[in-house]
Amino acid sequence: MFEINGFDTAGVVSLKRLSLAAALKKAKELVQDGCRDVRVVDPSGRVYTSFDEKAA
Repeated sequence: MFEINGFDTAGVVSLKRLSLAAALKKAKELVQDGCRDVRVVDPSGRVYTSFDEKAA
């Protein structure tokens, strides 16, 4: 599972997706919707914080 974490006006956002592509796509959508400090963590612990080029 890939975890997507960030913050919005209501508080913490924590989601999960089965694939990296899906997680990066959702992270990009969250950033566009105004979420802050969005990051994706893969099962091995690698952290992704830039989504534009990877989600394309």
